[in-house]
Amino acid sequence: MGKSYFRLKAGTWFFINTSAQMINFDGICYQKLSDAPNQLIYHFSKLPIHTHHSLAFDSKLIQLEANYFSIMAALRRSRVKIPMKYTLEYFQDQAEMIIDNNKTTKYSLILVQFYRNNIPTKQLPICKSIFYMQNLKVRWKNEAISLILYKDHSILAGTYSNLFQTNEPLRKLAEVFAFENNFEASLLINNEKKIVESTRGAVFLIFDNKIHTPPLSSGVVNSVGRKAMINFISKNNSYKIAEQVIPVFDLQRADEIFLFSFQHGLTKVFKFRKKEFSVNKSKRIEGLFFDDLRNQF
Repeated sequence: MGKSYFRLKAGTWFFINTSAQMINFDGICYQKLSDAPNQLIYHFSKLPIHTHHSLAFDSKLIQLEANYFSIMAALRRSRVKIPMKYTLEYFQDQAEMIIDNNKTTKYSLILVQFYRNNIPTKQLPICKSIFYMQNLKVRWKNEAISLILYKDHSILAGTYSNLFQTNEPLRKLAEVFAFENNFEASLLINNEKKIVESTRGAVFLIFDNKIHTPPLSSGVVNSVGRKAMINFISKNNSYKIAEQVIPVFDLQRADEIFLFSFQHGLTKVFKFRKKEFSVNKSKRIEGLFFDDLRNQF
């Protein structure tokens, strides 16, 4: 399986990645997306109201409760009717139905996207939500990368930007900008000209034994992966973590920079502008962090 193409009644064509072994569409599993009924496939013509990424190890979801409460909080803010069946155990069961049991692949990335089941109207403004769940292969890259600052558009500082879906088109645009200029990733700034995040996840700057990362008020995505990394560093005696505003100038003062998300893993940075960075501390944090995740079971 690869990319499947579908045509809507209006004549619009679109494609979606169907490279996973199985998909889960609102509680029913299909071997491939084309097996799903047309009324479900139709939802892909609309933007999702929320996108969430979870990580699984050895066929078990990592940070199960944190993922569940993050999803519920995002759905409540999206003003949709949340079905009573959306319990923690329900989402655990739904994910386990599609997680790859091949032991040669230790990690799996679970993508969940939520859609409105109907178009909101004045008579029925709050619609029921439905979900699409897919098991994706983890494609983390080990090599250190160089960064570029994306300044064409900015993220609006504030809590609405904490939702993943809010600035996803902007992150994709910044990623294209990086590739066009022969860089692997971009840094994004907010309307106050402060660092927010990157196209590969949350940003962490290492200064000796201190680590700084942008606060939620800057507009960074409030992801489970970001919170997991912050919690890990806060209980590690080697470093002190601070969520604080980061001016662009601080990037060149840092000893090391790394980026993190469940989608991309921990990305080490070796260069920004003319400054070259070490990656030794980032490598150590990476190893210790994933050891800690695995030991949670």
